[in-house]
Amino acid sequence: MKNAIQALNQYSNWIIGALLVGVCVVYFSQNQNSGRRIEPSTDAEFHELVVKETRPVLVKFGATWCPPCRSTDTALAKYEDTSSGDVKVVILDVDSNPAVSRHYRVSSIPHLFIFHQGKVLDERVGGMDTEEIRGWLKSNEKHWKN
Repeated sequence: MKNAIQALNQYSNWIIGALLVGVCVVYFSQNQNSGRRIEPSTDAEFHELVVKETRPVLVKFGATWCPPCRSTDTALAKYEDTSSGDVKVVILDVDSNPAVSRHYRVSSIPHLFIFHQGKVLDERVGGMDTEEIRGWLKSNEKHWKN
């Protein structure tokens, strides 16, 4: 037992370093955009990213502490990975960016909106999986496709 403790003490810096590297790799692999086009938005950027955009924009209002919001983020990432990019996806944290949330009367999260040319076409409250997102967008396609 004494030898094990001595070995642990001797290699503790290496062990801690390896653990930190592992944590960093996991964190960055989950939080990298990895080719996705999902854009985080702030109150200040919202007008540029959403209102001025010519493509339809799906905006998810949510929070990091909200399990259904995180689940919807995963579904949005899967949607983005398989979409053609015809619809821009933007996420907004309601806690960090209250002005836009108040403007659109977001009181429950996740709250998703479809915008086109600065106007709200449709909105949904509650978590959605990838197929629900795809179907919801498809049912609103008539508003932006000629």
